[in-house]
Amino acid sequence: MEKAAQAHFKPGLTTWILTSLVLGIVCGLFFGDLCTPLKAVGDIFIGLLQMTVLPYITLSLILNLGRISIKQTRNMAFTVIVLLLILWCIGLFSVALMSLSFPFWQKGAFFSTSIIEGPKTESLYDLFVPANPFFSLANNAVPAVVLFSIGVGIALSSIPRREHLLDPLSVAVSALMRLNRFVVHLSPFGVFAIVAYAVGTLPFEKFGLLQAYLITYSVATIMITVGILPMLLSICTPVRYWDAVRVSQPAVIAAFVLSSTFAVLPLIVEAARELLDRYELEKDETGGSPDVLVPLVFPFPDLGRIVGLIFIPFSAWFYGSSLMPEQYPKFLSLGMAGSFAKPAVTIPWLLDLMHIPHDIFQLYLAVGVYTTRLGDALRTVYLFSFAVLTAASLSGTLKVQWKRFFTYTFLSLCLAGVLIAGIHTVLEYTFKNLYQSKAMIADRQLLFPGGSETILKESAPNPDPIQDGETRIDRIRRRGSIRLGFDAKRLPFSYFNEQGELVGFDIDMAHRLALDLGVGIEFVPFTPQTLIKQLNEDHFDLAMSGLEGTIERATAFPVADSYMDVTLAIVLPDYRKVDFLEFEVLRHSPQLKIAVVANSFFDEKAHEFFPNASFVSINSEEDFFQEKAEGADIMVTSAEAGAAWTLLYPEFSVINPFKKNVRVPMYYLGAHDIEFEEFMEVWLELKKKEGVFDTLYNYWILGKDDAVSQPRWSIIRNVLHWVD
Repeated sequence: MEKAAQAHFKPGLTTWILTSLVLGIVCGLFFGDLCTPLKAVGDIFIGLLQMTVLPYITLSLILNLGRISIKQTRNMAFTVIVLLLILWCIGLFSVALMSLSFPFWQKGAFFSTSIIEGPKTESLYDLFVPANPFFSLANNAVPAVVLFSIGVGIALSSIPRREHLLDPLSVAVSALMRLNRFVVHLSPFGVFAIVAYAVGTLPFEKFGLLQAYLITYSVATIMITVGILPMLLSICTPVRYWDAVRVSQPAVIAAFVLSSTFAVLPLIVEAARELLDRYELEKDETGGSPDVLVPLVFPFPDLGRIVGLIFIPFSAWFYGSSLMPEQYPKFLSLGMAGSFAKPAVTIPWLLDLMHIPHDIFQLYLAVGVYTTRLGDALRTVYLFSFAVLTAASLSGTLKVQWKRFFTYTFLSLCLAGVLIAGIHTVLEYTFKNLYQSKAMIADRQLLFPGGSETILKESAPNPDPIQDGETRIDRIRRRGSIRLGFDAKRLPFSYFNEQGELVGFDIDMAHRLALDLGVGIEFVPFTPQTLIKQLNEDHFDLAMSGLEGTIERATAFPVADSYMDVTLAIVLPDYRKVDFLEFEVLRHSPQLKIAVVANSFFDEKAHEFFPNASFVSINSEEDFFQEKAEGADIMVTSAEAGAAWTLLYPEFSVINPFKKNVRVPMYYLGAHDIEFEEFMEVWLELKKKEGVFDTLYNYWILGKDDAVSQPRWSIIRNVLHWVD
């Protein structure tokens, strides 16, 4: 009896995986970022799992399709399409229903960072067309591999004596399955390493701004994974609910931990086959084997991607402009079409089409570690359920129990209503203040604040003219201060922050210059229209406010070395980004109205790229954002300046639709003085060599904090104090 009891309680693979999961969490919390070396162990394990998957998909599809007739293939195709549509509708309905969780409130300030490049466009040709099957295999182009395998399998099904090829393929598939089982038995070690690294290194604060999305997405995913799909199996087949949950459990846990459904496809196939064999739901002559069905639908949209579309109504709510009911048909249809691509491509595309600020996409990426894993878990149950339902339908054992169907549907809707109401209440009263953060650019402080500074409200000539035989450097030292011209509307180079302090890249450089000279600063305001006149009348020694080179300035002042190059770009409302996909056509449109800062390089360059457009001269970029540009459609400026303004106005974006990067040099402008010019050239070179320039560039232009990041919280460091 004791031996029997011991055998009964012998831990299985699922138990070991769950144990490893818990131990990994404990290890990550205890050791923190000391778990970083475990990343290599996790990467090796994932690589070992993936090495058999694509060959398995290829050979399995060829083998199983080659064994069935053309008639069986046609019947299977019809069943597959119908079931896919039903499951996709479940996902789309869940997205629409869970969108009711978001309460309405007025738009608040949104935290943002510097501009990032959008996702690269995937080559649909390479993804879906197996022009070179070996290329598709080498580049993990799963849709192309599946298409190639289906073609070969169907071609084999009508060839006589095909058994001569199918028998060796059967042996190869069995060998791949055996190899995969061996690697799967190493899962406890791989899971421990992956979880310990993730828990030990992932910053907690990244989840702060997206709690509403994380809660809603988690609830929707768990409801479908644990509730709706297993209940659908129990309604349409003799399979019991708990059997469906238990049999699929190892594959679901593995997919969540590994963040890869692709790596656990053999586990999904085995789980589906186990359930079909137990309830005798599959018949060999139908051809509806999980070995065929799972790889067949893997490249198509799945519930993980579809439910992830909740991010779009969340984003609209985030900005205080919730999607209207009449917008949902467009959103859901476009979202379904976009689900054929990866979320990194689909989400930005949908944000543009639904006129939602694009800046929030970077927050989506920040929490991808968690949401991707949940999506993979849901995708695993989706593939498992699809395989069982399809096999049962093809064998004639699928029968809907309508009484249970209506009962479970009613109970599910009631549960969903309670959860949605709960989430709505929590978001309304708990997380609302999280979305009133100040824009990062508005709260920036100087990195190198100097000594005394005086900010003049009005410009006037220097009260101490340069004396005979005196250079500009001599006067600066004699007076004990340097007069520097600034334009307060030149983000991120010079502007007033929320505290009323004059800050920016060039203001920081100005303080560093004064510090090196050992003098104070007098900041003198100027405008682009009066700059040359003020310099000629000696209002200031040097103008430092993100001034790009122009023909007029090059003629009026001596040529000096550029301290920075910026990139020509376009600023426009987010929803108009789609229009500029056909840039070569649009740039010749006479209906286009463009805003440009008067007397700037961009004023000169815009006429070259948009020969037929009408132009509106503005005093600063701020006029465009505050709708003082006579209804201009776009603004031509630098990507660096435009990105800083979009931090304050996130409903706008910066794009570079030009065929190449047009670089624009930036200068510090001063009147004629050879000695001062030589000093400035040497000083700028020294600041670049010392790393001062790079530090300020990263801080003001790229939006990176200069402070050294602190190690992640851990028990060993922050509680026990065993390490520094």
